[in-house]
Order: sequence, then C-alpha cells, then structure tokens
Amino acid sequence: MLMGESQKKFITYILGIAIISGIVRVLLDYVSRILDTAPIIYYSTFLIAFILEVIIIIYTIKKYKKVKNIFTIFDALKVGISIMGIVGLLYCVMAFIYDQYIDPEFQNTMTLKFTEQFSPEQLEQVTENLKNQDTSKSYIGVIMYTIWFIFLGSIISLIAGSVLKTKEELK
Repeated sequence: MLMGESQKKFITYILGIAIISGIVRVLLDYVSRILDTAPIIYYSTFLIAFILEVIIIIYTIKKYKKVKNIFTIFDALKVGISIMGIVGLLYCVMAFIYDQYIDPEFQNTMTLKFTEQFSPEQLEQVTENLKNQDTSKSYIGVIMYTIWFIFLGSIISLIAGSVLKTKEELK
C-alpha cells in the first residue's frame, strides 16, 4: 500500500476517533445533567473526560507515528487539534442546546448547589451575582469554548509530539 493511501485512511481513522470521543464526552456530561447528580460528581465528569481525551490523543499519536516514517510535532498537532476540535464542537453544541432550550437554569442551579455544599457562607453573594449576570446566551460561547478545546488539544499534542517525534537522520 502506498504511503499516501495509508495516511488518508489514517485521517479517516482520526476523524472516527474524534467523533466517537465527542459522543462519549457529550454522553458523560448529558447523563450527569439529566440524573441531577451532586455538583462534585457533575464537575468530576470534566476531569474524567479530560483524562480520557489525553489518553486518546496520545494513543492516536502513537498509532499515527507507526504509519509514518518520519513523525514531527506538526503531525502530532494535526492529531490533537483534529480530535479536540471535534470533541469541543460536539460538546459545546450539546451544552448550548441543553442550557438554552432544555434547562436554562441548570448552570445557576449547579453553581448554587456547589456553593451551598462547599462554601455556604458565600451563598448569599453568589446568589446576588447570579441575579446580576447577563443571561443572554449566544453562539459566540460555542465558538470560544471550541477554541479552548483546540488550545487544550494543541498543548497535549505538543507535549506528546515532543516526546514521540522521530529524530531526522544526520546526513
């Protein structure tokens, strides 16, 4: 098989991994929302998802390195940005739809529960802050948070790529 063909197949593989990872991220968050979990459990899903995403990016980078003869940091960036861009977009769209149309009070309720559980002396101040906040939602948030996911993917893949890159042979 020609190298170009295997790289095209691997790009399709990366997109598949990214879509599956995005769906898992959405399900992890969505299930914890609809089950009305405790704040610590809900917020821990972010950490769990992040750890899984790091593992997936590193695994995919290692697999991509096997496909190419020379693997660069740029190759690692392509993997990390692709995966986290798609994961971020899927997650942010789900969160926007949920927070805008399904349960517009979810974020405020979770914030109040978290404050009540871990810092009850601040509850009155947090309640006041939530009353005074701008409640208008926009699509800009989806874009900004997706960019944040891409940034995280860049950092993860830069670190993994730095460790896994192949050294060019001296001529």
